[in-house]
Amino acid sequence: MRVLFLTLYPEPAASPRYRVLQYLPYLREKGVDCTVMSALAPEEYEDLARLAREGSAARYHLTEIRRRVTQLLRSRAYDIVFIQKAIMSVYVKRMATLLHWRAQRVVYDIDDAVNIAAPVALRGIWKRIEDPGQINKVMARASLVIAGNRWLQSVAEAAGARAELLPTVVDTARFVPADNVPETYRVGWIGGPSTCENLNPIADVLAGLEGAEVRIVGADPGRVAIDGAEHRPWSIESEVGELQAFSVGLMPLPKDEWSRGKCALKAIQYMACGVPCVATPYGAVRDVIEHEKNGLFADSPAEWKNALEGLRDPGLRAKLGEAARETVEKRYSLASAAPRMHELLESVL
Repeated sequence: MRVLFLTLYPEPAASPRYRVLQYLPYLREKGVDCTVMSALAPEEYEDLARLAREGSAARYHLTEIRRRVTQLLRSRAYDIVFIQKAIMSVYVKRMATLLHWRAQRVVYDIDDAVNIAAPVALRGIWKRIEDPGQINKVMARASLVIAGNRWLQSVAEAAGARAELLPTVVDTARFVPADNVPETYRVGWIGGPSTCENLNPIADVLAGLEGAEVRIVGADPGRVAIDGAEHRPWSIESEVGELQAFSVGLMPLPKDEWSRGKCALKAIQYMACGVPCVATPYGAVRDVIEHEKNGLFADSPAEWKNALEGLRDPGLRAKLGEAARETVEKRYSLASAAPRMHELLESVL
């Protein structure tokens, strides 16, 4: 079996790492010939968010289009073309047609609500070439849609697709609990600039945690206003160590359609490291966390304050953390998901 994985973003973006790249060793061990191509070069990915904000990404998108068209024209040589997230960061007319014309079989993987809007919206006269319904077209004609949560699965089925659920998982041999519990009560968040503003509604709660440290990893400090918070950069090499240094992990979410497409990766990362997570009870995280059993839910500022004050108790943290780790080992581990991915790919041949 020859599979061409077309990822929207390159490493170190989370989607290709967790939805494609971590599966490759197992798939290759099973004899699958895997080729990965991204629509974006690493340096272009770093520039994309800034260019999109400035409204000056046209030249970049022309490069992206040329690269993706070339990749699709060559895709006939593969048994399966696996599209992760989207064909490109912009939805250009005729690209879905080109995909299905050239690919023998399409497997489409969705782990964000990209059916609602493109990762980057076209502007001005370029809106004329935009195809807002592109994702539904891809799903409707795909041999298989692999969905990261149940809501995305239902979206794919509504589009007429055969859809299977495969939650986002982590390598539990890498994401492990710390050998020693942090001495300082440290409340932490890890993620990227695109979601760090989710912290702002609970900023006053976090700033008011007397005697506790608030550590934020990977955010844009200019977009998060929390007095006294420590900001640290994110990297692949340091992420596990950062997680292990937390006493509690934070996952606040806005209750909107985009959040319904999220696959609770942040909670799963905390939990794999034995760190209890406090999360907004919305979307896929409700399938991962059982309140007061392997984590806590909090909605209002008062509930967030009560949860974070209660978790000062090391006994409670240990109890929830152990149950959280067990949940991930049973339901969200790469060890169990990799055979399932192989099975799903074989099912379309």
